[in-house]
Amino acid sequence: MEKLQGIVLENRKHSDSANIVTLYTRSRGRISFISTTGSGKGARLKAARLMPLALVETEVRFSENKELQRLGTVSSPHSWQDLYFHPVKRTLAIFLTEFLNRVFRYSSGDPYAWDYLHHSIRFLDETDNSIANFHIAFLVGLLPFAGIRPDTASWQPGDWFSMDSAEFSPLPTGRNQWISPEEAASIPILGRITFENMTKFRFSGEQRRRVLSGLLRYYASHYPGADSLNCIDVLRELFE
Repeated sequence: MEKLQGIVLENRKHSDSANIVTLYTRSRGRISFISTTGSGKGARLKAARLMPLALVETEVRFSENKELQRLGTVSSPHSWQDLYFHPVKRTLAIFLTEFLNRVFRYSSGDPYAWDYLHHSIRFLDETDNSIANFHIAFLVGLLPFAGIRPDTASWQPGDWFSMDSAEFSPLPTGRNQWISPEEAASIPILGRITFENMTKFRFSGEQRRRVLSGLLRYYASHYPGADSLNCIDVLRELFE
């Protein structure tokens, strides 16, 4: 048996008696499991423990010849207190779930990425400060774990930015997707945003919309579908 720490990315119906539960685990990355649903109080408790973005621990006996592993008993080492009940946080949780299902569609274990996700979700759950820029700070903070963080130290005034190679250049070349020098100049500044200082970034509604669109477009150039999320319109309206 192998003990796993995981964050729930998806819990969808498979049959009348089973669901497919997808976890992003600390040691093995993304894994999908078959999980029996059952009935009664125990089934309701299990369903509550497998809400999207829930933090779980489980023990699994892996069978290499099975496409779907069977999910063992699930426990919750820490339950979120505000994430599913605060209307704005709930919308951001939907965004995180949709986005992570695009970016971590195929991923092996990365303890540092898992720790970042855990910290991000916990911060969102516990903070009492403004969260209007949370999704922007999250996307910027995820860039190194997605393998596409720009080298902002190399930026020079007048540089273009290649979305394909994540590099700055004095002149656009080839068939890459390029961002103009005017927009590229904001990348080093935006790269400084964190959960701790995000309230100091004073975006108008239009600026926040453009920053979010640009970040999602950048992710989508490396992870197709990252910018086609169902919740984007709701998110934009919420923070404009």
